[in-house]
Amino acid sequence: MGTARATRRESRREPRTAPKRAGALVAAALFTTIAPGLNAVAVAQDDSRPPWAPAGQPGPPPGDSGGPDKQYVPRIECVKSSVAGHTTVSANQIQDIPWGQAHLRLDEVHNYVRAHSKHGKIGVNERTGKPLKVAVIDTGVTNHPYLQNRVTAGGDYVQSGGQGKNGLLDCDGHGTQVAGIIGASPKNTDIGFIGVAPDVQIVSIRQSSQNFSEKTEEEIKQEKEAARAKREAARRKAEARQRQQESQQKIDELQRELEKERQNGDGGSGDTGASQGGSERTQGSSSGAGNQKTLAQAIVRAVDKHDVDVINMSVDACRPNVGSTKPVSEEERKLRAAVHYATEQNVVVVAAAGNTGGACQQNGVPVQGDPRVTDPNEPRTIVTPPWFSEDLLAVGAIDATGSVADFSMHGPWVSVAAPGTDIISLDPAQGSSALVNVMFEGEQAVRIQGTSFAAPYVAGLAALVRQLHPELTAREVMHRITTTAQHPGAGDGHDPFIGHGVINPMAALTMTLPEEIGARPAQDVSLPSSMPPADDSGRTPMIVALAGSGGGLVALGCTMFAVHTVRRNRNAG
Repeated sequence: MGTARATRRESRREPRTAPKRAGALVAAALFTTIAPGLNAVAVAQDDSRPPWAPAGQPGPPPGDSGGPDKQYVPRIECVKSSVAGHTTVSANQIQDIPWGQAHLRLDEVHNYVRAHSKHGKIGVNERTGKPLKVAVIDTGVTNHPYLQNRVTAGGDYVQSGGQGKNGLLDCDGHGTQVAGIIGASPKNTDIGFIGVAPDVQIVSIRQSSQNFSEKTEEEIKQEKEAARAKREAARRKAEARQRQQESQQKIDELQRELEKERQNGDGGSGDTGASQGGSERTQGSSSGAGNQKTLAQAIVRAVDKHDVDVINMSVDACRPNVGSTKPVSEEERKLRAAVHYATEQNVVVVAAAGNTGGACQQNGVPVQGDPRVTDPNEPRTIVTPPWFSEDLLAVGAIDATGSVADFSMHGPWVSVAAPGTDIISLDPAQGSSALVNVMFEGEQAVRIQGTSFAAPYVAGLAALVRQLHPELTAREVMHRITTTAQHPGAGDGHDPFIGHGVINPMAALTMTLPEEIGARPAQDVSLPSSMPPADDSGRTPMIVALAGSGGGLVALGCTMFAVHTVRRNRNAG
């Protein structure tokens, strides 16, 4: 088994050639052509598929355009550092160990990994010693000093032409903080904060930004007019230069003819070569960016172009559940296909479960006239990509009390949970070397929180599992993380709030799973909590009991009467 797994993993490291990819796409396209007639039978026979899950089979992965699908322009200035003043809730909290880090016992985990790694590092490939690759598909990552130049430019779906530094410009500040939780390493013993896997390589792919929005029709019209005016000015300038050159050529010809006549008149002879001059040509050269289409492309890019080991996506899209388990948009179909493709290519995919607000209406909260709130298999809101949890880990958030964070979206697709409140991470501003524990909404400082920051704890753990268990496939890594989580008190060890439970990094790295030693996993057994019901099958036992009790009472009465009579006679005598 171990050899087979290792072979599968190493095969993914071979370069993906165009013919192999083309063959896969042809096969997938052929399947999707004949699949519609088979899907109904396949789904009907698959009793293991939960009723809320998307129906049918994932299609072929989408192609990657490598850039934005629309023209986006910046509307809000990129985040700037305000550390000198008021960006921290408390100065000493920045040096303290974050509660989430302590809750997960990361110091003990890091000591264990160092002791059991032949390279003495945390988050490296045990075979090669090179850093494992974690793709952060987000708002970009600023190369903070605590990331120590371990950030690779992975791509940009917000700005083309290198303006976004191919993913290394984080105007929003979100992606840098996510990357910090995964792989930051301060190298300063006075600072308690550290990433889950501090030696990994971060592959930054900028796929979204709230600081950008789509160009309006008027802006596009103005740009076209400006470009047309620029081309017209360049054309006129070129024509003027051409006329000037032609005039100069005529003057040169006249001068040569006059010189020739003068020389002929003097009886002399001579020769002057023609002057050649080249003619130089001058050639003219909505709210938020990103959607599920470019998210799907970014996933494919992370797999095909960068050969990553783990993907973290802290971005979600919500829509009402319209009563059908089938994806309702082409974008959803492409995203599902991309996630499935990544997992099949042996990449662990991690996604945030989503935060409540706007279109993300909480599941399971009573609303008058909505019967779905009591049925976990009929959620009110569909959240993608967590909806595709058969191929990824969907991560909910807990707070410092261990309770489910009030903003964390519920859903039957939630896989596990991790700390998501009172976050400490990297200051995302260009040139900053500080940590922050707040973010700004306008002029208001608020604590950093969200399932966006719970997901990277799981992505970092996935990298550690891949380091110490390199023989495991992506699905086996996912299974190890869910199996070793601290299960909730639900009948099957899973609920729609924290999934299989809060992650337990030490258990995920050290526990021996039953299937790994050929043993059967423990089964859930329902134990009675009260006395069994009475047996009302006949009256005979009751009659016997009553008769016996009545006879006993009569005998007791006779005995007491006799004793009383004897005592009375003795007293009378």
